[in-house]
Amino acid sequence: MVEAKDGTISVATAFADHQRDSDHNFLTQTVEKSYKRVDCGDGGPFGAVIVHKNEVVASCHNMVLRYTDPIAHAEVTAIREACKKLNQIELSEFEIYAHVGLVLYVSEPSISLDSR
Repeated sequence: MVEAKDGTISVATAFADHQRDSDHNFLTQTVEKSYKRVDCGDGGPFGAVIVHKNEVVASCHNMVLRYTDPIAHAEVTAIREACKKLNQIELSEFEIYAHVGLVLYVSEPSISLDSR
């Protein structure tokens, strides 16, 4: 990923000759969503886009800090938004594009679910 001075973001992908330009487009949207929303303080640089028949149905970013919810990851919030918007829970015909920012964990995770 490279961000230009004008704020545009370029994404390099592993798609052969960009066999699916739409994939590249949706991945770019996901990266833009994740990085541009970090400054708002909702969470880390993570984004997700849910697509059906080449149309974006939902586009979300990490909301862990905003909702004080350790599972409000971008993918989860995007799925929730799509289900609510479409009034359905079945999304098997949909595609999800997700971006996980570069994160370096140097210690144990800060959340423990140990039952002891």
